[in-house]
Amino acid sequence: MKFNKLSALVVAAGAVMALSSGVANAVETNFIGSTDGCFGLACAPPGATTLAGLTYSSSTFNVTTVLGAVSVGNAPGSPNLNNFGSFTLTGAPYNYSGNHFDLLVTFTAPPGTTPGSVLVSDLISGAVAGVDNGGVFIDFDNTAKHFTFGGGTFDLYINDIDLTAGHDVALTGRLVVTSIPEPETYALFMAGLAAVGFMSRRRRKA
Repeated sequence: MKFNKLSALVVAAGAVMALSSGVANAVETNFIGSTDGCFGLACAPPGATTLAGLTYSSSTFNVTTVLGAVSVGNAPGSPNLNNFGSFTLTGAPYNYSGNHFDLLVTFTAPPGTTPGSVLVSDLISGAVAGVDNGGVFIDFDNTAKHFTFGGGTFDLYINDIDLTAGHDVALTGRLVVTSIPEPETYALFMAGLAAVGFMSRRRRKA
């Protein structure tokens, strides 16, 4: 009878953990890091942060996912916080088409993130003829950048920027956890409980 009760407990524990693994994103992840950037094809941040009247300001972020994802998109600040930086565009006449900007995103958490940083390149287009006359479009490739951490994985997405002369705008994006290393833990836990039950039954028979 006692063994049957123990077996029932093992099954119940397995059911609870299976349900938990089905909603793996309920285990939230804290992302901490910083950004830097520079203008120029294949530049090395933190190189030139100003191109004519277009200026980039770096940022730091410390965000936690909700249901496995988080938007990083606070408004521009001084300093920037919880965005991927910001751009300011003056009204100085300039043709920006064909220029490039490289964004460096560096992660210090979650622990074990690989690679620890990623360089995201874009193409700038647009021209400014005077204050509030024209602007620029900064086109990131919108392709997910993949990372691993402690056996799990997550993706980074950077949004494009559309900026009017005389204004500033934050560089935003999303972090999405695509897998966490929990199912194997559940399997080991279940195997351990089953072994305990088996040994308990053998002792009673002896």
